[in-house]
Amino acid sequence: MAVIVQKYGGTSVGSLSRIEAIAENIIATRRQGHQVVVVLSAMAGETNRLLSLATALDPKPATRELDMLLSAGEQVSISLLAIALIQRGFSAISLLAHQVGIQTDNHFGRARIRSVDNKRLLEALEQEQVVVIAGFQGMDSEQNITTLGRGGSDTSAVAVAVALEASECQIYTDVDGIYSADPRIEPQATRLAAIAFDEMLVMASLGAKVLQNRAVEYAMAHNMPIRVLSSFAIGDGTKVINEALMAGESKTSQPVSNIAHHQQEALVTISDVIDDNTLAEIFVLLGEAGIEVDMISVEMQNNCKHKVKFSIHRDDCAQASEKLHEMAQKNIIGAIHCNQKIVKISAIGIGLKSHAGVAGKLFAALAKENINVLMISTSEITISVIVDELNLVKGVRLLHQTFGLNSSK
Repeated sequence: MAVIVQKYGGTSVGSLSRIEAIAENIIATRRQGHQVVVVLSAMAGETNRLLSLATALDPKPATRELDMLLSAGEQVSISLLAIALIQRGFSAISLLAHQVGIQTDNHFGRARIRSVDNKRLLEALEQEQVVVIAGFQGMDSEQNITTLGRGGSDTSAVAVAVALEASECQIYTDVDGIYSADPRIEPQATRLAAIAFDEMLVMASLGAKVLQNRAVEYAMAHNMPIRVLSSFAIGDGTKVINEALMAGESKTSQPVSNIAHHQQEALVTISDVIDDNTLAEIFVLLGEAGIEVDMISVEMQNNCKHKVKFSIHRDDCAQASEKLHEMAQKNIIGAIHCNQKIVKISAIGIGLKSHAGVAGKLFAALAKENINVLMISTSEITISVIVDELNLVKGVRLLHQTFGLNSSK
């Protein structure tokens, strides 16, 4: 029998009725002749509730203890699902990550999975049990509980699927697949039957919240197919697969397959940077503070000093400004400005590799509608622009139409 790993997110297990619905879905999969391993998130809102308890005691709680606390949410959901399955006459067992043998590094709050021991899982499957695993968590080499960061249950599921050589990893969420744009912004967005790993990885890093980017990285590295499905409606969902397999899947003939956006952006501008050494010092300082820099542009001013612009996550704006003001006090950089009223819009597609003129088409469309581009970044499969946040909806819809992605309905 083929092994299928199914992951259900917080909204999918948000109530007892939803947990019972998941139990029925798992039973249906079993009756199709599959062995099933399930990975669960905590019930919707539970992680935030636990976090609020910790920060009420300490605004910056100890990271080890915070992971110990936050990992408790999944213990509730997995045991409830196992109870629901057993009540329906199916053998099931709930297991925490350390009982499974999910080993991680020791970066609390953002740990990475190093290995998964499949011995106990295989034993349970041989006994025809449905195995229900706590997502989002693992254990480091000193047996400390670690968590994988927001969306980490996706990565847990993919890692378990790889360890079991599953036929595919099914990610059940509150949407019925991956779309050509966010349907909440573009009503004409279409569901994609399939998408390549590298496209999905870019989408995840550029703001698409359907899958955690680490989960896509892990699946891509081990060639583990992912299928994104809805917990609330029956459908085929969207397959995330190796690019080499895309020829056999229904997909858009356009060079661009998706328009993604990210709203939590900030654009930092620094004037009068005295030389290249100072320029390097800026980014070393930000890196040491754990601030990730995305787009960067440097131009020469009339006074032969540099003006540098770069984008960061909006949450990092205050810390970045604080660090940079330390440099400003040394008179090696000038004024610092952080614009938090911007967004990033990106055109993504493996077809960009072989289609000339896509960039020109994109910029012409934006210019025609008087949407000013503040910064540009390109790669083999993406073109990203920073624009004023007031142009978010207009920009996404415009590019979606420009690249022929609107549905025919």
